[in-house]
Amino acid sequence: MSSVERVNMEKIKNYLSKKFDQYEIYRSQSNSKSISFESNSLKEISSKQSEGTSIRGIINSDLTFASTSSTNPDKFINVIEELSGYPIFAPIIFPDYTKKDKQVQLYSSDTYEFPNDYLIDQIKLSRDKILKVFPDALCDSGFNLIESESQLENSNGLEISTKQSYSGFYVSVQIINNKDMLNIYDGSSSSLIINKNQIIMITEKIIKYLKLGQKIVNPPKSGCPVLFTPSGLLQSIISPLLVSFNGSNIAKNLSKLSNKENTKILDENISIYDNPSIDYSPASKNYDDEGVPAKKFDLIKKGKFISGYYDLKSSKEAKRQTTGSAGRSINSQPTPTTSNIVMEKGKDKLDNIIKSIDDGILIDSLLGAGQGNELSGDFSANISLGYRIKNGKLIGRIKNTMLSGNAFDALSKINHLSLETENIFGTINLPYLCTNNVEISS
Repeated sequence: MSSVERVNMEKIKNYLSKKFDQYEIYRSQSNSKSISFESNSLKEISSKQSEGTSIRGIINSDLTFASTSSTNPDKFINVIEELSGYPIFAPIIFPDYTKKDKQVQLYSSDTYEFPNDYLIDQIKLSRDKILKVFPDALCDSGFNLIESESQLENSNGLEISTKQSYSGFYVSVQIINNKDMLNIYDGSSSSLIINKNQIIMITEKIIKYLKLGQKIVNPPKSGCPVLFTPSGLLQSIISPLLVSFNGSNIAKNLSKLSNKENTKILDENISIYDNPSIDYSPASKNYDDEGVPAKKFDLIKKGKFISGYYDLKSSKEAKRQTTGSAGRSINSQPTPTTSNIVMEKGKDKLDNIIKSIDDGILIDSLLGAGQGNELSGDFSANISLGYRIKNGKLIGRIKNTMLSGNAFDALSKINHLSLETENIFGTINLPYLCTNNVEISS
């Protein structure tokens, strides 16, 4: 921070200390660059910088929030003064500083420094490997790199500085054949650079599913076993489930889980936890965005509901303890957010699960996922990428088929949970899961 910035910040702090009983200052700066290919060709190389400051001030449980990208303290103070006339009720106490014994690794100085030529070469290698097998394919792919630093301080003596790096790589492939359109997407993210081996694995997985998708077959009848890939499981079942675990929804009695702690709600083979302490995961953190130490906690343990995920406000409203799950941006107040979601793996090998199915489907992605009442766990969507399983083998891709059901019902009794797991987006680790408690229609 420059000397001018220090003077400006001191002016803001002096104002806040006189205006409010408690105050909090959150500052963030970031550099980002992206390289994107569209329809096999380089589309864009871009970079940008951003920075900003936000404050929360509390008087008698009335909270004022304001944010700015301006460096002029007088203008910011005028904004705070105006917004203080429209507070929200928030009977919270900002935390003091608690030192963590073990710090999770969030930053690598190498990540953002990888040259554009290297990144473009890796994208081209992936694209060319796909086009060698499928010459008519259209590949959209790219890299996103971010280097960020944030500072959080409050009137209770807390001061935290966090530096993070981010690397994201993705590939989306489209093949159009008359009226048939096949789309497959995959990618990964990390605080470290996505390396050549990871890109090869992503590319080979896409090629595998492209090959399987060339043959179109009729879907099976409703009532058959449905096997979800980790990606399909996230889109169809886990995403609506996590909405119910959100502490704000629990506090407002909008969730089916309100006041249901220690109640068995899912199959006893289902255990899900939130772990913010995985080194170099982009969702990891030492402290949440309110300064609360982040630690692993259970959402579901052997089918029993253990806890939702809470920030300070939602935990106070729900009369629970915060789980250190506050997330925020400069322009928004903290809200409950997850970090690294992990579902414990099962004991069945994937090959054996597929071999055990006489007639069923494997679902990898949905089109329009999220339709339905997510607060109740309901979902309904067309299957974007699904394959029929016949006599223990994948025989081809299905089309014009819809999936519907309820996340809680789907997981109330399951058939199989795989030994193999996959990491989705670098932040969610799930096994393959087979259940009969969903509906398909065509």
